[in-house]
Formats: sequence, C-alpha cells, structure tokens
Amino acid sequence: MSDEEVEDAYLVIGRNRRAEGHAETGARKVMGRKGIGKLAGFGLAQSMRLETWREGVLTSVAINASDLKTDARSVANLSLPGAIGPVPDEIPFASGTRITLSGLKHVTAMDPQDLRHNLARRFSRLVRGNMAIIVNEQLIDDAPLTYTHREPAEGESEERLDESCTVRWWAGFSETVLNKDLQGFAILVRGKTAQAPPFFFNVESTASGQHGTKYLTGVIEADFLDDGTDDESDRISTDRQEVDWADPGAQALKKWGDALVRRLLIQHADRRGKRAQAKVSQNPLLSQRLDALDKPSREQAKKFINQLGSSDASLEKVEPLADTIIRAYEYRQFHDYIEQIDEISDDPDELERTLELLRGWKVLESRAVLEVVKGRIDIVDKFYHMIVEDAPETASSLSRDNMHDLIADYPWLVNPEWQVFAEEKRITTQLREWGTEDIADPEDRSRYDFLALAGDGQIIVIEIKRAGHAVELKDLHQIDSYAGKLQQARDNVHMAFITGDKYALPDRQLRNWRDRDDIDLLTWREIHERTKSFYEHYRAVLEGDVRNDDFDRKARELARTRSVLDTAAYRGTVRKEGIGPQDVNHEQS
Repeated sequence: MSDEEVEDAYLVIGRNRRAEGHAETGARKVMGRKGIGKLAGFGLAQSMRLETWREGVLTSVAINASDLKTDARSVANLSLPGAIGPVPDEIPFASGTRITLSGLKHVTAMDPQDLRHNLARRFSRLVRGNMAIIVNEQLIDDAPLTYTHREPAEGESEERLDESCTVRWWAGFSETVLNKDLQGFAILVRGKTAQAPPFFFNVESTASGQHGTKYLTGVIEADFLDDGTDDESDRISTDRQEVDWADPGAQALKKWGDALVRRLLIQHADRRGKRAQAKVSQNPLLSQRLDALDKPSREQAKKFINQLGSSDASLEKVEPLADTIIRAYEYRQFHDYIEQIDEISDDPDELERTLELLRGWKVLESRAVLEVVKGRIDIVDKFYHMIVEDAPETASSLSRDNMHDLIADYPWLVNPEWQVFAEEKRITTQLREWGTEDIADPEDRSRYDFLALAGDGQIIVIEIKRAGHAVELKDLHQIDSYAGKLQQARDNVHMAFITGDKYALPDRQLRNWRDRDDIDLLTWREIHERTKSFYEHYRAVLEGDVRNDDFDRKARELARTRSVLDTAAYRGTVRKEGIGPQDVNHEQS
C-alpha cells in the first residue's frame, strides 16, 4: 500500500470494500466486509506495528491498544506515530505488508506444529494455494491422519442444496481419536473460517453412533453464506467463529449438514461393528466359545460385540472385551442349566441326558475357578500397593482403604494355610465362648485383632500394625498379654505380630524377641511374597485341567473382589456378614 492508501483506506474503521466495488483481488475473494479485521491483532497482543511498501517507498504505523480506549460516551482524536521512507535493503520483496505484534497476551509458548495444523484448518486449499502462510519458516500443512474411511476417497464433493446454494465438502474418520481442534467440521466461507471446529451441526448428543464424533473430521466450503455486500446479508459472526443458524439463508445448509453428520456417524458405527465381529470370527477360541452358546445368548452376545464399534475401544481391545462378553454369557448359561437340572431331577432319563451335556463343561468350570484365582492375585497386588503406600491399620476419615478390613475380607492374605475365625473380639468374650468362667479380670476390655487356627490345632493370636509404624516394646508386651490371657482356656497359643521393618528397640532386646519360639515377628512384605507365590503357583496349575466342586462360593468371592478393587476395603454392608470365605476349615477342639 502507498501512504495515501494507508491513510484513506486501511485505517478507516468500518470500510466495506465490497460496497466500494473492490470485491476481489486477483483470484482470491475479499473475506470480510465490516472493516474491523485490522483490529484482530489486539486479540493477541497489546501493540501492533504495520509496515507496507510499494515502488521503493515504505510506510510504517504503530498502534497501541491502550491508546484506542476512552471513557464511556467520549470521543478523542488520536495521532498515530508513523514514518515514510525508503524500503530497507533487507526486504527482498518489491511490495508487501508486514504486521508485527508485541506485548503478547498468550503467556505459555505455543507448539509450532499444532499451530500450523490449526491454521491449516481455518483456510481453504485455494487460499493456501494462492498465498503462503508460514510458521517458524515452515508452511502450514494439514495434520497427517490415517483414515479408516473418507468421502470422497480423494478431493472434494460438490453438492447443490437448492437453486442458490452449493457446497463443496469432504469428511473422513481417523484411525485414532483426534485432537479436539481436529474433530468435527470446519465451515469455510470465501476461503476462511466461518464456523470454527469442532462442529457437528448440533447433533452430537442425539445422533446414533455419537462416539464416532471423536474420529470425524472434515471441511465444508459454503461461499453462498457471504455473497452479499450489505450488512443485512451477513450470516457470519464478527469474529468469524460461528454462522448465524437462525438466519433463513442458512437453513438449507443446516438441514443438509444435520442429515450428513447423522448418516456418517451411523455408517461409521456399522463399519466398526463389522470390523469387531470379523476380529472375533478370526479368533478360533473366541469363535468356538461364541458358537457354543445357546442361540438367544449367542445372538445377544453378537449384538454387544457389534456395539463395541460404537465405543472408543481400539481394534486391539476388541478381543479381550469380546472375551468378557462371552464369559458373562458362559456364567449365566452355567446357572441356567443348574436350574434346569433341578427342574428335571425327578426324571432319571432326562437327568442322565442332561448330565451327559455337563461333561462338556470342564473348560467352563476351569475358567470360572481361574477367574477367582485371578481375582485373588489382583487382591494380592492391591495388598502390595497398600503396604507400599503405608495404608492405615483401621479405617479413617482420610482413607477408606485399611489393612484390617482387607484382611478381614480376605483372611488367606495372612497365611493361606490358616483359618482366621474371629476378629476384634474382647479377650473376656472369647474366654467365655471357650467355656472359661473363672476369668482373672472380668472387666478387661482388651481386644485382639484376629484369631486364627492352624492345621495342627494351634491357636494364633494376630496383631497388626501399619507398615510405617515404629514398633515399641509396649506393642510387643500387648500381644504377649493377649496370649497369656487366652492361655487360660487354650494351652497351644502362638503369636503373630505383623508390621513393617521398623523397630524402636535396642538390637539386643529385638533379638531376644526374635529368638522366642512362641511368637513370629513378621513383615508385610514377607506375607505378601508368600501369599503371592502360593497363588501364582495355583494359577499355573489351573492353566491345565482343574475342576472346582464349590463354584458358588468362589463366584460370591469374585463378586466381592470386584467391589473392593473398584472402591475400597471398607466395612460396608457385605462386611457385616462377617469373615470372608477361605480355603481351609480346621476343626476347633
């Protein structure tokens, strides 16, 4: 621009180039009409410097946002500092304009690559073909995407909405979830954004297959939205971020776009569903298990597998998720047949035929038990994390997770060969239950943590402390006193004191306690390693052909396991039922 054009045209707020007949410059249509785009830089920065040159003359003007502000209902004249002079030698172009922003409002640094991709979404290929948009010496470019489906396969489609409205568009579904700025449609008018992405014509909350919106991207060019020259025909917001969808001139596009997005999402979900089904069909084990289900269960399981296509699950996750679906029906089928056996048990011939069918359930029984053991190993892992995180001994307002309730729910954690049969009971109450009437101190209110029974009839009184607790002499005297009191009724009483590895005792005194035959000073880590080793071996055995005669008890334990893993070890409704199931059941003498 010349200095006259800067003064008489560029700096004029509200100038409508279209109304003045300057509708086009070369092959590129004029994008705006309000004459305020020149102020857009103040959305990013405090100051703006314009440098424009032509025919060897450079005109520069500096504008500061704070200088443009006045009090309400007041008008002020503002002189802008500027200069006119020769074009510096370092400028290689015969003509051009450069705008430099300073005092940026954006505090954190932008990622150049993301900026290039986002800018590419906001300008049409035609505009980018006629001018170079460069960020840090690199041209802006589209984000590299791998499409599972694209319409059309290449280029763009042109579609007439009515006699006066034509659009060009393309849409594609990415292999992976897209960045938010790449999701949905960008609507471009005259080569520039008129509706910023992500945009789905407001159907994303009601359309079938709506999970597909995270994968859908596309561009719609609708120049007819801005064909006029007057303000009344303008259907785009001042910041060019949103179309005025209430305008009658935008209704044809709105209706067409609504139908387009719904169709694309439905077809995408259908394609992903078929891919999920194909993945399962190609897995011989899953396919055989699916075919083994009764027809109603099989059809419903296939429906759920098909619905995986509408989820965010990647193709790699389809098989384990399908395995979960099939397993659910296998469990349900197991219980349905148990009911059937009960119903036909009075008919010997029918019972025989049904029992012959049960012979084919060895794999299912093994899988059911294996699921229980996997659940136990998950609990062992949770046990380990609670040790590492120094979980409290009992529940508190700070944490529902606590060692006492976890052990009460899963007594086998302490020792798979012990039967824990009581918890937090007064010593006096225990003695009375054992038939002892001559109690030394009937008012004694002391309580043990747990009482267990070993296979040889030995009673083990268990005292636990959190992993980070520094054990003092009084802690050891406490469990010793519990054992002494219980020996009023039982001779064979042993002690198990469980804590971390911190002892606030002199080494000699600690050695004396360790040398005693009637107490084991155990650490949580020792218990964890022993229990984990026990169940890892058990799981290895189950990978072969193992049968379980007590499936119902295991299934109930599995349900509790899932609850604890999802929430916390806490004395809720289930805990009120008492000690959880165990693998041993010793007889008390």
